Amino acid sequence: MNRSQHIFSVAELAATARTVLEGCFALVSVTGEISGLRQPTSGHLYFTLKDEAAQLKAVLFRMQRRQLERQPKDGDQVICRGRLSVYEQRGDCQLVVDGLDFQGAGSLHLAFERLKRRLAEEGLFDEAKKKLLPPFPSHITLVTSPSGAAAHDFIRVARDRCPQTRISVYPASVQGANAAAELREAVAEINRQAALGRMDTDIIVLCRGGGSFEDLAAFNDERLAREIRRSAIPVVSAVGHEIDWTIADFAADLRAPTPSAAAEMLLPDNAALADQAAALTRRLRQAMHTLLADKQSRLERLEHRLRQQSPAQALALQEQRLAELERRLAQAVDRLISAKEQSLARAAGLLDAVSPLATLARGYAVAMKKNGAVITAAEQAEPGEEIEILLREGRLRCAVAAAGTV
Repeated sequence: MNRSQHIFSVAELAATARTVLEGCFALVSVTGEISGLRQPTSGHLYFTLKDEAAQLKAVLFRMQRRQLERQPKDGDQVICRGRLSVYEQRGDCQLVVDGLDFQGAGSLHLAFERLKRRLAEEGLFDEAKKKLLPPFPSHITLVTSPSGAAAHDFIRVARDRCPQTRISVYPASVQGANAAAELREAVAEINRQAALGRMDTDIIVLCRGGGSFEDLAAFNDERLAREIRRSAIPVVSAVGHEIDWTIADFAADLRAPTPSAAAEMLLPDNAALADQAAALTRRLRQAMHTLLADKQSRLERLEHRLRQQSPAQALALQEQRLAELERRLAQAVDRLISAKEQSLARAAGLLDAVSPLATLARGYAVAMKKNGAVITAAEQAEPGEEIEILLREGRLRCAVAAAGTV
């Protein structure tokens, strides 16, 4: 049968192509730049070997990798020795590498380093020029491909952490010839709309998943870096994986290692905030309870001091002292009166003992002149003189008939 008329199955054609390629290119040496290097758990290395015009998939198996002088990385310029083959399951043409020699950094990486150094010297990456991000943003705008996994990852984490924050997507290509221009225009347009009061976004996030160095080329655009620095709205770069760095990362106000990490860095965790608020509430209540207890105790002490020092309290104390003095004075007066009464009784007894009245009571009389002078001798009275005779009971007025001694 004519081979041109033979209908191949996919597996047959892939196997045939593999046989032809391995027969024609059993041993080749290829120079190029490593890109998209990855190492799964198998230990094999998978990467793309590229130059300015083309690229070729390559694999370096674990046994051959052990013979390398050092671990290769993206951007290394190398010479690979091996055979050209076809991976039949996917129909991919690939270079199976048996040996690898290092030649230095690739042209794209060199260009990247030169641009980074120049912009850094210009001051475009200065930390002092970077804008602060709001701790509780109400609206975030993602500049990304709406169908990409990066946008979905960011939104999923954002909804879990802080569902009240609005998330908008400004569609833009994140890979390809037009990607850099679309990204620049997106940042500029969002700022224009915000200046006109048509948008209220707090943060712009340049968002893209991982990829090779070439896949991220749009984010290494110098004009995009300058547009990021001109933005009045803070710009966050969340491009690629944690190990991927782009010019946009250095120019942005904040670099996040992944889109998911960007959501975690930009948005507060409502659950954590709720726990923190509850803990602060408990601390506030305890502090208020302690403060009120201290104030109550101090108030009670002041009230006690006020009662002790108040005029009413002083007056009450003086009244008590006055009452006590009055009681003591009354007691003293009573004792004095009693003592005087006793003294008077003794004096009265003595007086009664020597009193003329007592003598009168025994039948004696007292003769007195009209002026009250007691007559004790006869010659003290003149004949015819009127005198009074004081008796025990009553008085007698008499005239002296004669005076003289008997």
